[in-house]
Amino acid sequence: MEGAEGNAGQPGPAERSHRSSVSSVGARAADVLVYLADDTVVPLAVENLSSISAHELHRAVREVLQLPDVALEAFALWLVSPLLEVQLKPKHQPYKLGRQWPELLLRFTNASDDDVAMDEPSLQFRRNVFFPRRRELQIHDEEVLRLLYEEAKGNVLTARYPCDLEDCEVLGGLVCRVQLGPYQPGQPAACTLREKLDSFL
Repeated sequence: MEGAEGNAGQPGPAERSHRSSVSSVGARAADVLVYLADDTVVPLAVENLSSISAHELHRAVREVLQLPDVALEAFALWLVSPLLEVQLKPKHQPYKLGRQWPELLLRFTNASDDDVAMDEPSLQFRRNVFFPRRRELQIHDEEVLRLLYEEAKGNVLTARYPCDLEDCEVLGGLVCRVQLGPYQPGQPAACTLREKLDSFL
């Protein structure tokens, strides 16, 4: 979790596994980077990084994003790397878990020693796996829905959510409509679709 953030802006797919969540460490303060599902970065200036809890960081992210109270239950902080993903409990201290990451990898993965040495987690704001689907269906806040949508879309596109072909086609059509808007005769739709097809299906 330590180290300098190497990319300005949003990381591409190749860089996502190498992003860091602590951009600078001082004696008492640090800039913590929390990633959203769409790779947007939420920078937080944090005092006493080594002892701050996931609950406190979660609250800070909610304040920056101006999310309603339902976000407290709908989302959680995660430590994520290519080798392991861990949803944090409110009492967890992300910095300390980041320092213990190699031990967690050795305990919960079959990764080689070289892979363990190179792996570094990022801090992510994601859907809480324990949040009931029935409650999710009751959410009306647009920003919360957008965050849930972006995460679900990414999970479908990376085959984390298994879908049959018909569902994939319907979901691809919905994503196309969301991103491109309604069909308008006379627009070069085929060219536009071809360029973005991999982000729809």
